[in-house]
Amino acid sequence: MDRRVKATQKDVKGNVIALCNPGESWSPVSKDAVLRDIKSARRSYYVQELPQKVYIRAARDNTLQTTLDKASKNNLDNLPTK
Repeated sequence: MDRRVKATQKDVKGNVIALCNPGESWSPVSKDAVLRDIKSARRSYYVQELPQKVYIRAARDNTLQTTLDKASKNNLDNLPTK
């Protein structure tokens, strides 16, 4: 099941700690739960600010990433915080 991400929650250092989509029953979901979902292939999460979906992946350091392009709206760092 795909879940669209429209915002994030961050800690005081700016690290993503949860993914959000206001109005969805699953939102917010913690980073640890997202990592478990992605690694087990139970659920996928994506950002869609451009025509195509960009899926969120688990990085080696247990962080969440989309594209490495900091200018892209598909980057989690560029989403609004809730």
